[in-house]
Amino acid sequence: MTSSTNLATKYVVFSYSKNNQELVLKIYGYLKNENLPVWINVQDGTNKDIHESEDNIINNISILVCFLTPMYQTSKFFQKQVESARRKRIPIIACRLLPNWKPSGWLNKITSDLLTIDLRGINQKNFLDKTNKLREKVIWLLDNQKDSELLSILPVHESLIDIADQSILLDDSDMFSLVENFHSNCCKKKPIKYRILPKNCCLSLSNLMICNNEYILISGNNHLHLFDRNLKLIRSNNDRKINEDDLKDLSWCSYLNCFIILTKKQIYLMNSLTSKLSIIENIKLKDHREEFISCCCSEEKFYVITCQLNSSSFYFEEYNLPTFRFLRKFQILDFIENTLIIQNGVFNKNFNLEEILSLRYYDKKLAIIMKIGSNWFIYFFYLYDQPFFLKKILLEDKSRITIIDSLNQLIIFKDYLSNSFIQMPMDLENKFQTNQISNYSKAFIDFNGKLRSIASFRMSNLVLLIDNALVIYKL
Repeated sequence: MTSSTNLATKYVVFSYSKNNQELVLKIYGYLKNENLPVWINVQDGTNKDIHESEDNIINNISILVCFLTPMYQTSKFFQKQVESARRKRIPIIACRLLPNWKPSGWLNKITSDLLTIDLRGINQKNFLDKTNKLREKVIWLLDNQKDSELLSILPVHESLIDIADQSILLDDSDMFSLVENFHSNCCKKKPIKYRILPKNCCLSLSNLMICNNEYILISGNNHLHLFDRNLKLIRSNNDRKINEDDLKDLSWCSYLNCFIILTKKQIYLMNSLTSKLSIIENIKLKDHREEFISCCCSEEKFYVITCQLNSSSFYFEEYNLPTFRFLRKFQILDFIENTLIIQNGVFNKNFNLEEILSLRYYDKKLAIIMKIGSNWFIYFFYLYDQPFFLKKILLEDKSRITIIDSLNQLIIFKDYLSNSFIQMPMDLENKFQTNQISNYSKAFIDFNGKLRSIASFRMSNLVLLIDNALVIYKL
């Protein structure tokens, strides 16, 4: 049996394996009653109908909602369907159904950076809460799809793309070799890709960089620039200038499928398909003496740190996605003050919170780089009802971090031009310090270049911004 809906217009199409049909039909019915343009193929034992209408379905999808299970992953048909939707730039929402299973292989490569809905453990009691998260994402995508569809049928404006990519592809891989030192053993690692940046990206080059599975985003010449997996410049935002001194942080939000651009006074969403910026209106500074410091995202939350100028007042704020609805706010000094006690319960007055540089999220944990007294630390917190202190790491100097989720590791690099970085395990159960040679490896750039930034790219790679070049290394 097949639903009788005519695919003359575009629909939100459900893609699922037959053994999950009962749950998927229930979700479909709920969203249908909410007047959303959902479409489902009720599968029979042989799946003939859905195979025969595959081309028609793909050509009329506005959003593809995938319900991920091991059976779904082993299906060649579903692989073809999802890959086809990805090629056509159709938004994909991945719904996870099983608590003790994660996608792997082709499914993990495609869905790791997608909008994800957690439907694990869905039951009668939590059905509305979990399904409404899917509903909110569908509505948000439908509301924001008109601009993308218009751009897909109109010529791209010159201000949005650098058609003549003037970057220089280098031939000598030895030019960007790294020397890794681990347990007194040295090995040389060659890059897999490397390219000199175009001239219009090199001026006022920021040390901030962020990646998703498709793009690398940097800031240069007071504009944002997107590069593809081959390190070719594909698009720049020339509509709005963002001065290097105003830019505070870059983040990727898989929930919204957008980059987040944090400046001192504003927060923007950047559409990766158009490079256009839109202000997030729901987050406003309440005082002209306040500034944004750093930000990051989890699957369903947005986190930002603000500060009161000329004071040690730093605040951690949490917002719900996709609406950026305010949830809670803490003063950071309140949940680190116990770590400043030295002897007999007395606070050391020389250990004030002087500065915060960066905020990062990983697996229900926060990593905050802060200066206390004259020293820089990474503080780790677990996100309970309020952030709960786990441990801190003493740093050699002012530094930034990149978290490699796939390896459960941490990259530490200087917040200024240097020729080395540290890679270490995210071992938060046991005490470790960066000066313990057994717990980390140190990599040196084996030429006269200077490292600006590092970001994790496509799960198994690192992208380094070295001088005026982008360089990719295999992890």
